[in-house]
Amino acid sequence: MNHTKKSIVQLIFAMMVMTVAATAWASDTVDSSPVVNINNASEAELTYLPGIGPATAVHIVQYRQKQPFKQTKHLMRVKGIGRKTFQKIEKYIVVEGKTTATQKIRSISK
Repeated sequence: MNHTKKSIVQLIFAMMVMTVAATAWASDTVDSSPVVNINNASEAELTYLPGIGPATAVHIVQYRQKQPFKQTKHLMRVKGIGRKTFQKIEKYIVVEGKTTATQKIRSISK
C-alpha cells in the first residue's frame, strides 16, 4: 500500500509539472502584439500606429463613416496610406475585436 501511495504522489507531481510547462509554452506562443481596430478606434488610438499621424487618422475616420472596413487591406483605399505604410502597420491592425494598443507602437524592421 505504501508503494501505491508513493506512485500516486509521483504521478500527481508529474502532472503538475506538465501543466506548468504547458501553460508556459502556451503563453509564449500567443501573439500579444498590440492591435488597433480600424473600424472603431478613436483618432488618437489610430495615431498609435507607426506612420499614422493626426491628418491620416482623420481620413481613416471619415472613410469608415461612409463604409466600414471589411478587410485590413482596404485601409489602402484611404488617402495617405500606400503599400509601404500598410506593410508597416499590417500586423497591428484588425477590423473586429478590441483595440489593445495603449501607446505609440514602435515597429520593428524586418
